[in-house]
Amino acid sequence: MTIKSKISQLINNDQSNTQKLQQICDLLKSNYAHFHWVGFYFVHGYKQELKLAQFSGEPTEHTIIPFGKGICGQVALSNENFVVQDVMEQDNYISCGIGVKSEIVIPIFQEGKNIGQIDIDSHDRAPFTKEDEELLEFVCSEVASLNLQNLISQDPS
Repeated sequence: MTIKSKISQLINNDQSNTQKLQQICDLLKSNYAHFHWVGFYFVHGYKQELKLAQFSGEPTEHTIIPFGKGICGQVALSNENFVVQDVMEQDNYISCGIGVKSEIVIPIFQEGKNIGQIDIDSHDRAPFTKEDEELLEFVCSEVASLNLQNLISQDPS
């Protein structure tokens, strides 16, 4: 079974969305040697910030990311994929760990609105391929089919 088939199967199982997202993180991290941290961030209610949801890898202190800050925050504003093959070349980079050398972030859209993203960190320099980007776009389109309102905090505080 391909990774895409496994992702589709996870999306369509009877578990909670939280469990589905966690399983997707775990599946991607365990199947791609250069995916050292895999996580989902979602828009945090009415605030101009992202909030960490499910992830697989080392815990991060970056559980809230303001729009525009770091790679994730830039994607929240640009609505475009961002592939960074060497984080040292980015002025607006938030270090999530001393070992992180590259990062890829793909936005998740529902009804044309950017509601979140998948974020992958790698300890390798320049590991990400066009195939990785296409796979993650597929993952985001599958995730977008879920009702994610419970993960997108509506709490304005």
